[in-house]
Amino acid sequence: MERMGVYSTITHPSSSRLEVVQEYIKDIEIELVQNLDDAWSALDSGDLDLVLAPANLVWDDRMKIASMQFDVVAALTRNHPHHVLVGEDGIEHVPAGGIILCEEPLICRQIRRRRTKIDIRTFASMDLDSNTAEGLHIAQNLVETGEINGFVTHRGAYDAAGLNGRRHALHNDPEARGIPRFVPTPFCDLMVIITRQGYPAHNIKHWTNEHALNAWMVQRTVMHRTPVELHELIGIHYRQQQIGSIINEAERVNDLFVLENLMDPEGDVDGQPRYEIIVEVLSEDGLRTTSIERIGPIKRLSIDVQFMMNDWNGLLERFLMEENGFIQL
Repeated sequence: MERMGVYSTITHPSSSRLEVVQEYIKDIEIELVQNLDDAWSALDSGDLDLVLAPANLVWDDRMKIASMQFDVVAALTRNHPHHVLVGEDGIEHVPAGGIILCEEPLICRQIRRRRTKIDIRTFASMDLDSNTAEGLHIAQNLVETGEINGFVTHRGAYDAAGLNGRRHALHNDPEARGIPRFVPTPFCDLMVIITRQGYPAHNIKHWTNEHALNAWMVQRTVMHRTPVELHELIGIHYRQQQIGSIINEAERVNDLFVLENLMDPEGDVDGQPRYEIIVEVLSEDGLRTTSIERIGPIKRLSIDVQFMMNDWNGLLERFLMEENGFIQL
């Protein structure tokens, strides 16, 4: 029987996500691991055959994983690839000067883009740890007592910590045309499976998700092709849909960019499922944004994302080389 090590964090609760597909993996023995270094050692020695871990931490360990000749071969279905604002009021109704706690540099800038007069502070400024259930519960209590107006956390962490306060999704909402969006942080809500090279990935295809694996490939490519000093400031949105769903949504919100990319001059479409990618970086004050978007057939994804990154690098070079360039680190 194969053995799989599972590493969870409160922001990326891999073990709870695994419960959804538990009935399909009865032939694999599950073992919780306390840290990734131990997981990599066990995978290298053969004590483990697979490791399930949050994609953001796998990205952080990418050099070690490459040197040990491991591969990311699959990913679990994403449920909520976005953060939430926990508080009574949504971002549009937080009063001027209201206090919001947020640890993500990108989301701090996105909030400033939406509302310039909100007081954004770190959890540490209130002696709180945003990576623990206790810290999140104390933050929720501060909202209830009126000491702060809200705090930002992963949607998965909200569930894992057992929070029950009112929440407001911070995502790329196609219905909110013309309103500054919240493009997700890299690898948000993404859990991947790592194996030794040569592992037969088809063995686990029935309980993993190709869409999520494509999300890993795209986000990994964007991060590889973006200067490291911008990694905390970059937002990446990826999804794929059937053509009919995309057209219906685009027509409902009058998204001409999407419609023009899907239809030929005669108004016909080829019926192939499409991917959608959005990448953006914001200035420190949130008032200036550079972004790039692509929509195309999924069968061209691996090629298109490379051409997209060529254009992205051109944009970054232009803005980063400007005197007092707007991407202020």
